[in-house]
Amino acid sequence: MRLIHCSDIHLDIPFGNILSQDKSATRKQELLSAFVQMVGFAASEDALGVLITGGLVDSEHISRQTMERVYAVMRENPQMQFLLLPGNSYESAYFSMEKNMPENFRIFSDLEKKFTIGNTDIYGVYDVSKLPLFDERQINIVLTSGNLNLRGFEDRGIKYLGLGLERTYKHGDLKGGGYFCAPGSLEALDFNEGGNKGFMELYINDTDISPVFVRSGKRLCYDIELDITGTVGTENVADSARTSLGLIPGINGAAMVHVNLVGRMDLDHIIDDKAVQKNLSRDYFAVSVTDKDVDFDIDGESLTENTLRERFLKRVSEGNESVELKKEIIKKGILALAGGEVF
Repeated sequence: MRLIHCSDIHLDIPFGNILSQDKSATRKQELLSAFVQMVGFAASEDALGVLITGGLVDSEHISRQTMERVYAVMRENPQMQFLLLPGNSYESAYFSMEKNMPENFRIFSDLEKKFTIGNTDIYGVYDVSKLPLFDERQINIVLTSGNLNLRGFEDRGIKYLGLGLERTYKHGDLKGGGYFCAPGSLEALDFNEGGNKGFMELYINDTDISPVFVRSGKRLCYDIELDITGTVGTENVADSARTSLGLIPGINGAAMVHVNLVGRMDLDHIIDDKAVQKNLSRDYFAVSVTDKDVDFDIDGESLTENTLRERFLKRVSEGNESVELKKEIIKKGILALAGGEVF
C-alpha cells in the first residue's frame, strides 16, 4: 500500500508583501497546481490516502473558487482518503463551517483522533499525551504539528511521525525505531525557504514503512550573502550579485532569489538595496535584496552643518529612531539630495 504525506500548502496565501500583484496571482495558481499535480501523482501510484499536516489553506484568504477546485480533485479520486490535521485553530474553525465537503475528506479533531486505511492506523494529535494506546497488530502513523521536539514520540512503536509547520524538508530516525519527517511545503512561500520542495511517498508492507521524498517545486529559492565593502555604484553591486548567483548549480530565470548585502558602505557612494533589487529583477522571477547587515559610520560631532547634507545627517544621527530606521532615512535622504531615484 502507498500513502502520500504533504504539509504547509497554504492555498491562496497572499504574497503581496514580497511579490508584485501579477506575480502574486501567478504564484497562487502555482500552489494550486502543485496540489492538483501531487494528487495526480498519488493516483498514478495507486496511493490510498493523502495525509496533510496543517496548512492546506490560508483560511483568512482562501477563495471559494480555489476551495471548489480542491473539492473537485478529491471527488475525482474517491479511492483515496484525504486526511487533514489542521495547522491552527483558524483552519479548524474554517473547515468546521464548511458544507458539502467530499466524503473522502476527513478532519482530525478531539473526537476523531484516528482513521484507518488498510493495515495502517493514522493518528492526528497536537499533544503527545493525547495519543491513545496503539493496536500493535497495525502499522502506526502519527501526524502532529509544531516544532521538532520528538520527546514523547520515541520508543512508542510509531513507524512514521509526520510533522507540520516546517516549511523546509527535515527528516531522521526516531529513537527506538521508526522515522520522522517534515516534508516542508510543496512550493516555496518565502525567499528564505531554500532547498528542494515536495512531499513524501510512503511504501507500506505488512510490518514496516519506507518513506521516499518526491520533488514537486516549480520554483526554487536561492540565498547568497554579498560583501559590498569598497564597491561603488548600484550597477557594480548588481553585477557582483549576478556573478555570484550564476555560480549556483541549476539556477535559472524561474528562481526566487534573496541577496543579503553585508560589509561597509561609503556614504559618498550610497548603495540602495531596492535599486539593486530592481536591477536584478530582470533576470529572475522574483528577487529580494536586504541590507540590514550593512554598516556605515556617522560622526555627528564632526559635522559642521555648513551644507544641507550635513544638517540632514546631524539631525538624523541625533534623533531617537532605531539604528535600522536611521540607516534607512539616511540612505533615502542622501539619494534624494543627490537627485537620484528613490525606491
